Amino acid sequence: MATPVTNPFSTRYTRPGSIVPLDAEGAPMSVGRLVERLHRAGGSAAIAGPHGSGKSTLLWRLADAIEAGGSRVVRLRLRSWRDAGRVVSAVRLAGRLGTVCIDSWECLPGALRTPLALVAVGTKRRLVVTAHGGCGLPVLVRCRTSRSLLEAIVGRLPGAEHWYGTVIDATDVAAAFCRRRGDIREALYELYDVFEARTRGFVPQRS
Repeated sequence: MATPVTNPFSTRYTRPGSIVPLDAEGAPMSVGRLVERLHRAGGSAAIAGPHGSGKSTLLWRLADAIEAGGSRVVRLRLRSWRDAGRVVSAVRLAGRLGTVCIDSWECLPGALRTPLALVAVGTKRRLVVTAHGGCGLPVLVRCRTSRSLLEAIVGRLPGAEHWYGTVIDATDVAAAFCRRRGDIREALYELYDVFEARTRGFVPQRS
């Protein structure tokens, strides 16, 4: 059996935006319908869910769809509370009726999130963020993880018809999901290591 030269679990194939948004059962989500729901909610909302549940993937797909509809979109990924100034700049750059899409909104403390959201909405900007829980914005969708979701993602990776069931199988997927406590992102990182080890001929060390 020929295996791909490039590990199918590489970030180029699994990073946010490269994977089709799927629900907890592994079925494709309708980004168009979510955009419609977002507009009905006034254009500002949160995508909520735990770590590694697909929030970032969905956010960037929504950003693309909003932009394709003719609206100005500014994308921003936060790393810490020190990025508050970048939020202000993004809101200014978006312009009136523009949309600011912010990943990891929870990096900012509540004392900063609330006034920044009020500034954005009050100046007729739209704000779409990812967060772990409630953040003062209406929740557009709650992302959840499941073994079925991880299996569906793995089955969609490049060349899966050649290596899924041989190099990597359903048992590996279930084990990674369990060890990483449902964090899809971390499970994919683990499966990268397993795939790399097996195609190079040595046994992976699993934590």
